Amino acid sequence: MIDYQGNPDFTPIDQSPSESRTLHLPQIAEPVSVQKFLDRLMQYQVDPALVGRQIYQILATNIDREILLLQIANTLGVACGADFCLIAVADQKVVIPNACWLQRSDRPNAADATQTPEDSQSTKLESPSISIEHPVFANVLAEGEIVAISDYLDTPGAASSPNSPVTPLPCRAVLAAPARFGGAVNGTIVLGKWQPHEWSATDGQRLEAASEAIGIAIAHIQKTQEIARLNQQLQRQAKYKNLLRSVATAIDTSSEVDRILQQLIENTVNTLEVDRGQILLFKHTDSPLTKASINQTPKSKIVLVGESASTKNESKLAIEQKNSGKQSSKAKPKTQAKSANSKSKSSNSKQNNSPAFWLSESNLCSQAFHSAPQPFAFADASELIDKEQEGAAEILKLQGIRALLVIPIMDASRQETVLGFLVLQHSEPRPWNPEELEILESVCAQASRAIVQTQTLKELQSQVQKRDAELEQSINVQEKLHEQSANLLEQIRRLKLIKDEFIDNVSHELRTPLTIMNLAILMLKKAEQPSASRANYLDILEQHCAKEAALVQDLLTFKQFERQPLPLYPVNIDLNLLIKDLVVDFEKKWADKGLTLEVDVPKLTPSLETDPDSLKRVLLELLTNAGKYSASETTVVFEVSEVASDIVLSVSNFGRGIIAADLPHIFDKFRRGTGITNKVIPGTGLGLALVKSLVQHMNGTIDVSSCPAESSESDELCCTSFTLTLPKNPAELLNLE
Repeated sequence: MIDYQGNPDFTPIDQSPSESRTLHLPQIAEPVSVQKFLDRLMQYQVDPALVGRQIYQILATNIDREILLLQIANTLGVACGADFCLIAVADQKVVIPNACWLQRSDRPNAADATQTPEDSQSTKLESPSISIEHPVFANVLAEGEIVAISDYLDTPGAASSPNSPVTPLPCRAVLAAPARFGGAVNGTIVLGKWQPHEWSATDGQRLEAASEAIGIAIAHIQKTQEIARLNQQLQRQAKYKNLLRSVATAIDTSSEVDRILQQLIENTVNTLEVDRGQILLFKHTDSPLTKASINQTPKSKIVLVGESASTKNESKLAIEQKNSGKQSSKAKPKTQAKSANSKSKSSNSKQNNSPAFWLSESNLCSQAFHSAPQPFAFADASELIDKEQEGAAEILKLQGIRALLVIPIMDASRQETVLGFLVLQHSEPRPWNPEELEILESVCAQASRAIVQTQTLKELQSQVQKRDAELEQSINVQEKLHEQSANLLEQIRRLKLIKDEFIDNVSHELRTPLTIMNLAILMLKKAEQPSASRANYLDILEQHCAKEAALVQDLLTFKQFERQPLPLYPVNIDLNLLIKDLVVDFEKKWADKGLTLEVDVPKLTPSLETDPDSLKRVLLELLTNAGKYSASETTVVFEVSEVASDIVLSVSNFGRGIIAADLPHIFDKFRRGTGITNKVIPGTGLGLALVKSLVQHMNGTIDVSSCPAESSESDELCCTSFTLTLPKNPAELLNLE
């Protein structure tokens, strides 16, 4: 033992452990010298081996590891009669609180006047200002030797002045020994006296006896804490793995990025046990948002897309934010007005009911953007939060927040492209360890993958929808073209049929008069023909020649109307005279068929000013058409009426009628009713087409209707009516036009 000073006044009592006794004396207020005598008497009656057994018993029976060293210090301090006993741990890698037993009697600067005898032997967990790194204890840890000091102030190097570089010890007498486990020093045992004291050999033996037991206790606690630390580390790693697994599952099972990010931030807040978490994303633009220079902040909006708060701290944060808001409103009324204005601006920037703010409006987000991809972490960000603009601070809910962590969400496919931020907040100062930062970077990478996948999917869907729309439009165009082609083919087919029918009709109408004319000419060449026969043949020639000329004239007239309308030369027409001439002519023609012409004309025939040739040709065609398609022994009705400034002429007949499919095409050129050709009814299909052209030439209109006759005895007869409407004075209409 180095510098050990024995006490010559007393000799240790040699006795076996079974014969050791403890002296129990009543606590009587005696002079200090007698109390010291009793303390030393108690000290020399405790067997050193018994101290070791008591410590082993405490180690075996104590379950509470936190007060294990304190009980050992208490036992050792009482056994050695010290004023205090300190057990310090040498290895600080595992956190073990130093244990100190302290007896308040005779303590310097103690209030002895108010101290009772019961308090003089009390034990308390107090930490005297003793540093194990003090030069006095250097040999304890370095050499593994016991250090005994009777009076610290008498030793060389003791700090006797307040300006000394060495921290002074609070005691006078010190006895220190190392605690060993497995041959290595793992702690220090310190006994102390407030007043100078000479340590005996038995004191050193007690420390040596307790050294191994205390070393075992320290090692046991170290192993227990290390195992607990490893278990906590394993639990954290398991929680982190579950976090990554839940994020991956959310990405694989959902296609909605908002739902994925919300589940991500909820799991992150619960796993890291923080008060609040948020996910902020830059508003999607056509061009990616890459990092700009330090002095330049891009003009872009940040949208809050996900938020989660810890349930156990949510009410606490709400109260703190409410109190903070009240204080700020009382202290800074002018600033509150700015906050309301800023809040209004922030609310105007919302899109789809999601809070948003400009990147330039947030100092935190701007610094985090420029520091990307490095995390922006603060164990206590109070000063930085106080500088945040109120609009962004309100959306970020920074009131009552101390610890802050902002991790940029980077696009892995495009370097230096920032997609947004993951923000974690805590109401108390909190360090962010590297393990947490590493797992959060993995979480942000997963979030980036979800965002990029969703954006890519949206772009693909947009392209697919665009292609589908183009394809659908192309299909519609093709369908329309196909329909038009089918209509054109049908029209071509119909035109071909009409052309063939027209050629057949024209051939028949041209050849028949020519044939009759040729026969008449042959008969006239015979000299023996009587004069009466020759006159008859000449009449036939004249009649069919006129018919042939009329047909050719109709063709030429219709062709002329197609090229250029003929000028209108209206004159005043006497309708009574025109109708009488027509009635006489058609009664003769219809005599063989038994048709009757019924004329309904007002007594006061209205005057009509129009082209007489055109009107006469129209009426001839209508009456001829009526007689051609009327049933035998029926009546053709010709009506004249006056409606406002128009004259209405109507020709109606009873016969087979016109089917509904033929009505829209009845005035088309070269078109005849269905089945007319098969019934060998003469005609070229130009009559009604020429009628319509002439009516338009006279600035009039013509309509046709065909329906079953109401007064007819036969159900097969239909009433077909052609209604011609002509203006009384078409010249004025022409001038107006």
